[in-house]
Amino acid sequence: MSRCMVLNADYQYLNIEEDWFDSLMLVLQEKADPIEHYPQVVRSQHLAINLPAVVVMRYRVNVKRRGRLFQLPTKKAVFIRDGFECQYCGTRISMGSGTRDHVHPLSRGGANTMTNVVAACKACNLRKADRTPDEAGMALRNKPRPLTDEEKVRCLLKTCRADERRAWLGCLRRMGIALWA
Repeated sequence: MSRCMVLNADYQYLNIEEDWFDSLMLVLQEKADPIEHYPQVVRSQHLAINLPAVVVMRYRVNVKRRGRLFQLPTKKAVFIRDGFECQYCGTRISMGSGTRDHVHPLSRGGANTMTNVVAACKACNLRKADRTPDEAGMALRNKPRPLTDEEKVRCLLKTCRADERRAWLGCLRRMGIALWA
């Protein structure tokens, strides 16, 4: 069965409910309202209910601040954004074979942010060393940037299921919801 994205009462991302039964219980106990459904139906003797894909809590749930959740350039976030390709030579990389590279080196005042970190193969990272790409005679294929909402959703999921991502992002776009305002 499918997972459910749970939004807080202010439509900010809250969590991904892994068990379809738990997300259905939020709806049945009137703690949350579904705003998107999957085509799958759960049936009992007297009731048939579409599985919720996205629900919104009826009351605001207080959570610890998550403001920096996608601002830090984690390896996973940088690799997803850069398509698992070295941003200097274009080589395909994996989580084990690739590295993060600070375009403007930290030792020279560069920031540890998504707009200053790119995915790089180990050879290019060693070649660039403690220099800027211009000083090393290397060109960036793509300028580093913050994550898009779709990339943020992909970072949240350990395994991305296409039907879930399609339902969630379709709902968010249709309703004009920005998860991380």
